[in-house]
Amino acid sequence: MHTTSPKIRYSSISEILTLRYSPQGRPPLRPLSHRDFVPTNTEDVITSVLGMIRETLESKKRRLGFKSVCMSLSAGIDSGLTLVMIKKFLPGVKVKCFSMGFGDKDDETERAREIAEAYDCDFYGIEKRDILSDLPRLVSIVREPRWNLYHYYLMEEARKESDVFFAGDGGDELFGGYTFRYKKFLSLLPRGGGWRERAKLYLSCHERDWVPDQEKMFGSRVRFSWDRIYRIFKPYFDNRLDALDQVFLADFNGKLLYDWLPANKAFGRALRLNIESIFLNRKMIKFATHVPWQMKYDPAEGRGKLVLHSILSTHKGFEDLKPVKKGFSVNLDSLWERSSREIVTRYVNEDSSVVKEKIISGKWIEGAYRKLEGDSETRLRYLNKLLGVLALEVWFKLFVSKELKRSDKL
Repeated sequence: MHTTSPKIRYSSISEILTLRYSPQGRPPLRPLSHRDFVPTNTEDVITSVLGMIRETLESKKRRLGFKSVCMSLSAGIDSGLTLVMIKKFLPGVKVKCFSMGFGDKDDETERAREIAEAYDCDFYGIEKRDILSDLPRLVSIVREPRWNLYHYYLMEEARKESDVFFAGDGGDELFGGYTFRYKKFLSLLPRGGGWRERAKLYLSCHERDWVPDQEKMFGSRVRFSWDRIYRIFKPYFDNRLDALDQVFLADFNGKLLYDWLPANKAFGRALRLNIESIFLNRKMIKFATHVPWQMKYDPAEGRGKLVLHSILSTHKGFEDLKPVKKGFSVNLDSLWERSSREIVTRYVNEDSSVVKEKIISGKWIEGAYRKLEGDSETRLRYLNKLLGVLALEVWFKLFVSKELKRSDKL
């Protein structure tokens, strides 16, 4: 959907509002095929991973010449391992840790502070209670209609301290971090099902990305088709890989390549910030994708990232490491009550530009607000979608009608 003209790719809109990304752009990394996930690497996996991390960090230091770096730090495995590895292999480099909370009781800022202090790192805790008022600026940077762009604020603060920023990008996709989805996928996997059944099941494990009446969401200009959405995933599930390796392939070629990385790349460009990862280099990707899924995920205990867990749990502060999958996720109910209700209802209604242009159905919007009175899971799904429509309205007014400027506040 990268455009600066009134021409609109309606198919991209339907994809972003269904998957959270559109695979029509050019990704920052080469997409992988099923051949990349054929299991072959089984010996000395931990030693190999440690060697590649060391090689990666030493190479980045030679190339960028940094004496200090910033990094995002939550209570999770990827950021914890990143910190430990930098301190281990680059002992002379000063590390400054940044964590982000949203004023919710369950954020990970305090745990991150404890980890940073244990490793003698400067710590910066950022609290951002309003993540929507600056949406015009953030959407103008990524040039796509997305609302979950608040990690920009963390990078913006980090840039004041260094022009090198380490994130944990790729850890989940390469080493099996989405355990809550693997369990559901495997438990519902039909025997003898074809690629279409597996694609549907895969999407059912991402239920907060779409809503039950998804096809009614769009206006007449958007020819939404579930069949076209399913076909995006055919290359990932129409092969002889084990089911979970197919999921890993879909995860890598999906949100990582077309959502997380493009947004980070755009933010890095805007901030003149080098965004790095210990996981996303050609050698690590080639190695990790060939590690059998059984060495990454334990279905009996529901534990993932077994390799990374084994490495990290031998270091101080992580001996009793518990699986965590929250990161810098915002509590949507709190966000709605705190600030987003007023913003969303003001911009997402029957008078919205995207409704008048027959991109989004005004009738669906009316029904979506009623769904917010339903059970907790239904409420969260429709909150996600309404925030997606808000981002689309902002994108439209920035790039098509030009009614908004990037400096405007919602």
